[in-house]
Amino acid sequence: MDDYIAYKRTSRQWNMGHFHFHEQYEVLLSLSENAKMFVTDRCYPLQNGSLILLPSAVLHRSVASAEQQYNRYVIRFSRQYAESLSTNTTNLLRCFQRGRIHYQLTAEQTRRLSRFYDACLEERTGFGSDLRHTMAFVNLLLAVDEITSAPAEPVAEALPHNAASEILSYIQSHLTEDLSLDALAARFFVSKSHLCRLFKDFTGFPPGEYIIKTRIMRARMLLREGKSVQEAGEAAGFKNYAHFIRTFRQIVGMSPGKYRSQN
Repeated sequence: MDDYIAYKRTSRQWNMGHFHFHEQYEVLLSLSENAKMFVTDRCYPLQNGSLILLPSAVLHRSVASAEQQYNRYVIRFSRQYAESLSTNTTNLLRCFQRGRIHYQLTAEQTRRLSRFYDACLEERTGFGSDLRHTMAFVNLLLAVDEITSAPAEPVAEALPHNAASEILSYIQSHLTEDLSLDALAARFFVSKSHLCRLFKDFTGFPPGEYIIKTRIMRARMLLREGKSVQEAGEAAGFKNYAHFIRTFRQIVGMSPGKYRSQN
């Protein structure tokens, strides 16, 4: 992705069938009521003015009723693009580094941010349009940073499936340990069939696939931080080096060594 993709979208149904992730960063501004965004093992309510910041490679899915229309602004961009426009004193990714996913904006903040999104959506034609396109992106992220810099309590709901939430949290915290179906079933005192059913109903993935994808996301983060391929594989929970290389290539589309050199 050379620059960014921005859009304003209306959907009658906004249910993602299962969790997914993408390499790009994402800033979503909800303009509708009564939807939810599941991010890893937490659930965030989406109302008019809800702002969601999704870093690269974070599992997420939206859940909404089919009885109304859902409007939202979305912008996606690569880490490299944001860094190329950052300076020594202004890091455009700072808002993502605060560790918060969800912010509830005031009506005025929502209107203000909507204007910045609209500027990003303007057609790129005529003299100076390329610079206006770039400036619209910078202005949007600066506004997001300003809005999210104010201290506030995070707004989040408990997951509707407490058992699923506990399992997801455990997996995230114990990636280097034994996460076989037998081990998880014993850890949570449930049958393997019940655990699989509960897990897939909530995430859309069977446990094994979710664990592999989560380990690959952890490895990608470590590779971007400068860890060697072997260090990243081991720290992400892969016991077999060849299996790590093969799995990484299947999911990411390139070898971990190539991914590390490009990032």
